[in-house]
Amino acid sequence: MQEKNENLEPLKPNLDLFNAISDETRLKILMILSHSEFTVNELKEVLDIHQSNASRHLSKLSACGLLKDRREGTKAFYGLSDDLYMSSRLYDMISKAWEQLPDLAVVESKVEELLVSRRNNYSAKFHKLSEAGGSLRAQISLFAHLMVQFDHAIDIGCGEGGDLSFMLAGRCKKVTAIDISESSVKGVNEMARNRGFSNIKALCADMRKIPLPTGCADLVLMSQVLHHAPSPQEALAEAVRLLKPGATLALLDLAEHHEEELRETHGHLWLGFSEERIRFLLQNQPCEIVETEIIQSEISEEKKLPAICIIVKKIG
Repeated sequence: MQEKNENLEPLKPNLDLFNAISDETRLKILMILSHSEFTVNELKEVLDIHQSNASRHLSKLSACGLLKDRREGTKAFYGLSDDLYMSSRLYDMISKAWEQLPDLAVVESKVEELLVSRRNNYSAKFHKLSEAGGSLRAQISLFAHLMVQFDHAIDIGCGEGGDLSFMLAGRCKKVTAIDISESSVKGVNEMARNRGFSNIKALCADMRKIPLPTGCADLVLMSQVLHHAPSPQEALAEAVRLLKPGATLALLDLAEHHEEELRETHGHLWLGFSEERIRFLLQNQPCEIVETEIIQSEISEEKKLPAICIIVKKIG
């Protein structure tokens, strides 16, 4: 488990920084961006303020190193900077201040509505083995790490067909398939009944808040789902929470890439992950990365991006 050295935190408190975070609207912006990246236009709609006002607040926060931004055509997307995430004392102080916002529940509700709208726009593209990084070679490589018997496996982001959940069912006593789509969950449960799988149960849940007890699984699988997560850090923390001590988190996703169009065509929120990024997201979690593999796509008419397979063990 990696621990952060507070003396090496990149953001140091100063007058400009305290001035930036003392404003209620800017605190709300930071809270909103802790869920996902958003454009200026999206922020103005959530906060019900003028676009020029939103831009002014973003400029103030960016000048203090609290934000990062990226361009996608004519759009600019804003998110919390890595420096802020790595400055644990500062981030903890800011996140505690969010709890004091008088309309916190209203703003969070608007954010969730926006994220649900994003998911619905791309729901047909989610969790397909034919996705950009869902090559057969990548799936085979993933399961090569899982050729042991598991008592309870959790498949986060099972998708409408539950393909991997049914593959796991042959080697696990119990499989819980998780998806945020009610129709996907209903479909998996119906298929399980029709195909005679009594050891599969599908649940509808956000990957950041799964209604299962801590330490209930000896395998958690996340295949082609993390790049759809509004907050990968929260999603991974929830996955680790579900693991028993010594249990396995198997993560398969796109390797880090620069194919910006996947945000529009497939609803990707994040452009893949490197091992370094996953280590960053898992910092201070009771786990360690034990194996990493970059899997190139097999030659085919439909070119796919390389995938990354990461095996994580829970400590304790």
